[in-house]
Amino acid sequence: MKKKEKAKKKQSMPEFDFKKFTPEEGKIYDEAVNKYREAIAAGKTLRQAYETYAIVDKDLEKLIQVDFLKIQIAERHFAQRQSLEELAKALDASLDLLKDTRARMLQEVGVTAANQLGKELGSLDAKAND
Repeated sequence: MKKKEKAKKKQSMPEFDFKKFTPEEGKIYDEAVNKYREAIAAGKTLRQAYETYAIVDKDLEKLIQVDFLKIQIAERHFAQRQSLEELAKALDASLDLLKDTRARMLQEVGVTAANQLGKELGSLDAKAND
């Protein structure tokens, strides 16, 4: 019975594919995030910050913008204890967007931690069987 429950839990955990950047994409990522930071520090809204750095590859642009929002939530909400309501107002972004992004972040962290624990326990099992 427990094996079936574990199998169900494993199947219900979503998979996240984190992009591995090429050196050029990494450079674009760093430049964009720095430009976005400068714009936010200058009092611009999130949308205005995104407009400060044009990226030709629209998929990469979207990924960087989503990551930047996650960075803002991590730094300002989790680290500085700013409420999501305050952050939404400061960024001129919808509260629902921030809540959804925060939920996604927590889900990603949970899945990543569970996967890492599984790898570590698996390597311990392999060593025990040697």
